[in-house]
Amino acid sequence: MERAVRSLVFAVLLFLALTAAGWTQTTYEDPQGRFAIDIPKGWQLAPQTDDKVFVFQGEGKSIIIECIPMVSDPAEIFKKAETTVKLSGMAKPTLDGDITEMTLNGLPARWGIYKGTMAGVTLAALCGGVANGENGLYFLSFVSVADMAKWKDKLEKAFQTIRGAGQKITGVEGVKAVSGGAVAAPAADSTPWKTDLVSLTLPPGWAEKPKPRGFEKEVKGWFTSDTIPGASLMVVCYKGMGLNLGKALDAGVKSVTIPSPGMKPVEGEELDLPNGKARYIALKGMVASGGSEVELASVVVSCKADKSYTNLILTGLGHLLPELKNQALEIAKTVK
Repeated sequence: MERAVRSLVFAVLLFLALTAAGWTQTTYEDPQGRFAIDIPKGWQLAPQTDDKVFVFQGEGKSIIIECIPMVSDPAEIFKKAETTVKLSGMAKPTLDGDITEMTLNGLPARWGIYKGTMAGVTLAALCGGVANGENGLYFLSFVSVADMAKWKDKLEKAFQTIRGAGQKITGVEGVKAVSGGAVAAPAADSTPWKTDLVSLTLPPGWAEKPKPRGFEKEVKGWFTSDTIPGASLMVVCYKGMGLNLGKALDAGVKSVTIPSPGMKPVEGEELDLPNGKARYIALKGMVASGGSEVELASVVVSCKADKSYTNLILTGLGHLLPELKNQALEIAKTVK
């Protein structure tokens, strides 16, 4: 099992490294020609697991952009940003002021700010949606309300630079308020999933993807999230004499720490779930990417399924740790 774990780890980290792209200039232009944006100087693009999702980081803050193919209505695009806010774990997000409709560098757009709490901190979610021909994208940034005085204008100005690739900034025109309110709960359904060794149910937003080349046979499923930008999930199953939850958890931790020694445990506990006992650990640390360092978080939950010991390994950007944990525990409760 040790050999498989080590090979699996390096395959996963190689996959992330190959899809990572660092960016140190002010203007970022999507290689596929879908958009351009001016980001604060020194910010960088974090590792990508989905070529539609971009997370720019710097100074402890981030900007999330997701491209949405074949959606050209700015109201519908903005609703996707609202849904992401709801699924982020923010409690009772409420619109702060008006949603505004505008023409942004010649493109139809919407902008609004929601406020709510997460992990005891009051946050503002700055949301925007832009239609570019037959496609669209949404903009999202979470900021502590205490930091809004410093960051609101900077982030809003970054949003106002979104434009078609190769196009010039022409400014904001025709601003008017439109109706809005509390974010409605998403209507997406959970998804049952099974293999020969385990069955479980995925929360809304997770979609199975082809396993990257080099994954070991113990990896039964590879998933990415449409609602947690950049997050991924591996379902890893082990069989054999002498296995137990502790050994399965150790294997999961090595999957994270062998290739990334900077990832260190930050919390862990034994769990009594409705379907049995489980072990949980969260890790966090800096990982080299594109010539710089990015803070990542991983959550490992080890469960006993009917036919295997199963590890759920969720990985994403460091600030997403609370949501990664919530999602991992929700999935763990369904493991059979």
